[in-house]
Amino acid sequence: MRRNVFLYILSEVFLSFGLGIAWYALPFLYKSAGLSDASIGLLLGTNTAVSGIVGLLLGPMADRIGATRVVKFATLLLGLGYSLTGLVHTEAAWFGTTAINGLGGALLGSTENIVVSQLAEGQNRARVMSRFFAMYTFVIGAGALAAGPMSLYLGYQDTLLTGAVFSLVAPVIRYFVRLEDVRAHRMFKWPSRRLVAMSLYNLLYGIGFGLFNPFATLLLKGQFHLSDSVVAALSAMSTFTAALGGLLVAPLLNLLRPVRSIVLSYAISLLATLGLGWSGNPWTFSLCYLGRTAFNSIPGPIVDATFLEMTSPTEYAQMFGVRIFGNNIGNALGSFTGGYVLTDLGHGTLYLMSAGVFAAALTYLVLLLRVAQRSGRSRESLRSTVGVD
Repeated sequence: MRRNVFLYILSEVFLSFGLGIAWYALPFLYKSAGLSDASIGLLLGTNTAVSGIVGLLLGPMADRIGATRVVKFATLLLGLGYSLTGLVHTEAAWFGTTAINGLGGALLGSTENIVVSQLAEGQNRARVMSRFFAMYTFVIGAGALAAGPMSLYLGYQDTLLTGAVFSLVAPVIRYFVRLEDVRAHRMFKWPSRRLVAMSLYNLLYGIGFGLFNPFATLLLKGQFHLSDSVVAALSAMSTFTAALGGLLVAPLLNLLRPVRSIVLSYAISLLATLGLGWSGNPWTFSLCYLGRTAFNSIPGPIVDATFLEMTSPTEYAQMFGVRIFGNNIGNALGSFTGGYVLTDLGHGTLYLMSAGVFAAALTYLVLLLRVAQRSGRSRESLRSTVGVD
């Protein structure tokens, strides 16, 4: 198991560093090709829409095939998808490659936390997933930081290809990871009502996130006329602060209950989002952006761990697939809408819309968790009454 842990973490370093480079270069590659904000939003939204649909449909298949096998294939698919993105030059071709990237991202997101849970069996899930999240977002930030000066010397296309090469090392290493998967007996099954309810929360969160985050670096560069190196540094810092948010999960849970931890993180994130509209200089804007990113990353591991406890091991991939469906369809809607809002209404409206959707997501999540907890207590009471162990 120690060998598997070492190999998986090593592969994650290569994958995350490569993706950090590629994700930084991607919107600037689109922009340098003369695409409008609306077209860029459409491309980014297509990625997340494909990812969401694939997560919903293929999550149960991953439960049947085995999470470890699917993780390996998804990792390879991501590297190949970004390689093709850097090799083609037309908007039509980019719609094809962004769909491949969305497919790889959905399969990875549906299964990676399952593999991580297997590697850290017996430990607190929320803490393990939050620390893993902190680790890979930190490495993504290092990749984004390297992408800034790299873009100056290589250009956006070659920078993206460099990131793809790094990410292609990961599937080679993951080939040697050996784990026994818990598998379902059926290939396809309908998600439970609880999982459907969870996906609605992720839909709202995804919309709030997608309205602003895909355009953050473009706003920093276009609105405040910052250089590539400065924008890359701020982009990297956003992933570092997201990693910091992941590390804050464990101490927050020690001090507060899960629901209170979620409410506190959302409250600070909402204030930071509204602060983006009041910022008249790049440094105040950046501070709000980084604060929003840090506290946005706290609820995810807590929500995932909470629902894992209520889900059968043979439905884990479906659970994450349903989550990805809600989150990525929301991201797609946010990206589609955000591109047009920026073009027609301006960035001030964008921040207000994002904050409003986040407030709705928080309200819905608190109600959902309370209902789930009451349902769990009712089942335990019934078992005790009828004498079932």
